[in-house]
Amino acid sequence: MATMARDSTGRRLYTAEFKRQQIERILRGEITAAELSRELGIARSLIQRWKHLVARGSETAVGANQEVVPLGELRAAQQRIRELERALGRKTMEVEILQAARDEVKKKPSWYGVSKPARTDR
Repeated sequence: MATMARDSTGRRLYTAEFKRQQIERILRGEITAAELSRELGIARSLIQRWKHLVARGSETAVGANQEVVPLGELRAAQQRIRELERALGRKTMEVEILQAARDEVKKKPSWYGVSKPARTDR
């Protein structure tokens, strides 16, 4: 088996794809949950949890007639949406300030703040 990634506490991290593949092995009858548990060195209850999550995700996808998106991907997308909304808010405020400044400039006479040119026809 390939080197497994680990988190800061030393726990092994399995990708969603890996988990799905292992559950598919069980569903195809290639291996039992107990055998997979021993093979991976993890609790059988964790295998059962993976199996439940795969089934629940599939049911949700079929019910909604859509694909299942991993939770991490959803959270990343939501974070990006929040960042974009904040940026949009800042730009909206800038536009409003610039429009107000433009309106103030339009209210003043065109010669305001500009020295008149000296007459040369005298």
